[in-house]
Amino acid sequence: MPAAAFGILLFFIAAAIVIGAAATWLIGPRRPLAVVVPVLAAFGALYVVGHRSGLAVGPTVDLFGFQVNLLFDLAVASLFAGIAAKAQCLLVTRRASRRAGT
Repeated sequence: MPAAAFGILLFFIAAAIVIGAAATWLIGPRRPLAVVVPVLAAFGALYVVGHRSGLAVGPTVDLFGFQVNLLFDLAVASLFAGIAAKAQCLLVTRRASRRAGT
């Protein structure tokens, strides 16, 4: 694997971590392990949209020698991280209300 491929992979891993952490902080639940699901959702979205599907929406930028639709890819990753954080928040709230009711 060339060094440029490692560079873009590390960039997208870092972007997924930042996006997932921001989604967890903005939407909730604010627990240390709650970051894992939105980060995985963001990385999965980056992998599927950016690498597998071949969707090309909007302008491209040259990143580590690759043509990347950076704004679209990051927007989709943010959307999926937000959905995952909201679903996780609803699940935690539902469990808490069930425990309080019994």
